Amino acid sequence: MKPLHAKVLAVRSVPRQQIYKVLLAEPGRAWTIRELAGSLPDVSVEAVTATLHLMLGERLMNQVHHARGLTLQLNNEGRTTIEQIVQGWSAVPTTESQP
Repeated sequence: MKPLHAKVLAVRSVPRQQIYKVLLAEPGRAWTIRELAGSLPDVSVEAVTATLHLMLGERLMNQVHHARGLTLQLNNEGRTTIEQIVQGWSAVPTTESQP
């Protein structure tokens, strides 16, 4: 995994987990922010927007040209990086479910 300048992309959060799950489920799909936010009703549009813009800045997503509005697609490096981040989260026990 390449080092991230936006380290927040590797910080575990429920919205980020949901965003990454959807992106990894359809890695070849081109997404607008509206489409991705619409598929994640429990995640704010702001969280989707911030995450996708950070991922674009890290070159983990490519902008789809000739598309209406900002349309992004996970690239190979992005897929590999996000898979590694999610695997790292799985290796660390969470304290969220503890009383």
